[in-house]
Amino acid sequence: MRDSETSGDSSTIVFDTSAIIDFLRRGEKTRKIIEQAQREQNRIAATTISLFELLTPIYHKRLVKEEKSIRAFARQALMLGLDFASGEESSKIMGSLLRLGRPVNALDVLISGIAVANGADTIVTSDEDFEIIEKVANIDVLLI
Repeated sequence: MRDSETSGDSSTIVFDTSAIIDFLRRGEKTRKIIEQAQREQNRIAATTISLFELLTPIYHKRLVKEEKSIRAFARQALMLGLDFASGEESSKIMGSLLRLGRPVNALDVLISGIAVANGADTIVTSDEDFEIIEKVANIDVLLI
């Protein structure tokens, strides 16, 4: 249980790239998660790593409609960036995964490190790599 859960403070829920895509495609599970977070006054966050993953194909293929949707989501979410603390946390996570012989996608590790360093409670995702990360990081994973 995270400190924010015991102290009554609001929680931070980080949507990874796959969860953002699901929400933008009007996914029922992610919509319900956001509605519940709003009712409970929890923060919905995303990382600049996910923003990179989302905007790269937009700029590559010039997808104007999709760009507007992504930017609208980014304006509403708390955006968390890669700084020294999150870089260090990401390195600890990857080091632990390597020791276990279970390395995963580096971008997923960066998203997790940013979430942990910023005190997030949960990562929402459809990417099973995060279940492996959850075993070595102080973060809960909610698979959609």
